[in-house]
Amino acid sequence: MVEILKYDIVVLGSGLAGLRAAFQAALTSKDRLRIAVVSKLHAMRSHSVSAEGGISAVLYPKEMNDSIDLHAYDTVKGSDFLADQDAVELLVKLVPEEIRFFDHLGTPWSRRPDGRIAQRPFGGMSVPRAVFAADKTGFFMMSTLYDNLLRFNNVDIYHENMATSILMENGVFRGVAAIDMATGEFRVFLGKAGIIATGGAGRVYSFVTVANSSTGDGVAMAYRAGIPIKDMEFVQFHPTGMVPSGVLITEAARGEGGYLINKEGERFLKRYAPQRMELAPRDIISRAIMTEIKEGRGFVQEESGLEHVLLDLRHLGEEKINERLPMIRELSKKLIGVDPVSEPIPVRPTTHYTMGGVHTDTYGQV
Repeated sequence: MVEILKYDIVVLGSGLAGLRAAFQAALTSKDRLRIAVVSKLHAMRSHSVSAEGGISAVLYPKEMNDSIDLHAYDTVKGSDFLADQDAVELLVKLVPEEIRFFDHLGTPWSRRPDGRIAQRPFGGMSVPRAVFAADKTGFFMMSTLYDNLLRFNNVDIYHENMATSILMENGVFRGVAAIDMATGEFRVFLGKAGIIATGGAGRVYSFVTVANSSTGDGVAMAYRAGIPIKDMEFVQFHPTGMVPSGVLITEAARGEGGYLINKEGERFLKRYAPQRMELAPRDIISRAIMTEIKEGRGFVQEESGLEHVLLDLRHLGEEKINERLPMIRELSKKLIGVDPVSEPIPVRPTTHYTMGGVHTDTYGQV
């Protein structure tokens, strides 16, 4: 038997993008619309929870000598001028408002001594503009958003319902077919509008930062339904994946002052990005690390045979590491038995973001 459920909006995915879309639809419709969130995981197990470092936003333009135009320039330059500049312009204009939205919801952003939202430098930034919550930014944003979403009576969240097909009729969205993973029974979610927010496809690679759930389901379903996709050849590699697992060591570790060193004990980025060093864009640092390894200046981990360099945080001191990078210390100690307070962390580039996906306009419409 197939259960048929009728909604106005069906959201595929329960990460930050999916929950944020559902929240906004519920907020603006004032109970007039019924919204279903369909997810193969519990929302608090989505990969958004694992996001660590922060979100770029212009919050203090005069004080930081920053501007929307400078943020846009850094973004376009960091993409080697391949980014859609209309989308970049819209993004950098809206993100400060979004940071304040999450602040008002109760997200515990890290703060300056005067109580204002703190910011730190990330790769490719002309000035520090990464807003963060220690090194658990995604977890705090997700838990805050999820808790607030539960207060809406017109939003139903279907955890552990694996979508299998997007249902289209004459090019018009009609709904989603899914399997209830607890019972094995089929469900059809009929809707007048659909939102695809299913994340990337990083798990097609072996050495990755992403969760086992990042398998590109939404993009594949869209493709099978005749919805155009684009830019799937663009995959971002993060410079610092923990060896041997690939688990992310956040860019915040370098933003707080961490060094990358080769087996000769030198900060080798002086050869590749002498001005920005460890805060160069991710693609530059990833290529630099692989060049060092290929030219014989890397280390080899005996257990895995993986070549790597070292991320050194020792000079930051235990107090700063515990305040700004607590999860990195915890993960490093638990997964590989390395305490970054006293020992460098072995790292190498790891698959991080799937940059392509469903082809939309700047407002996310197909």
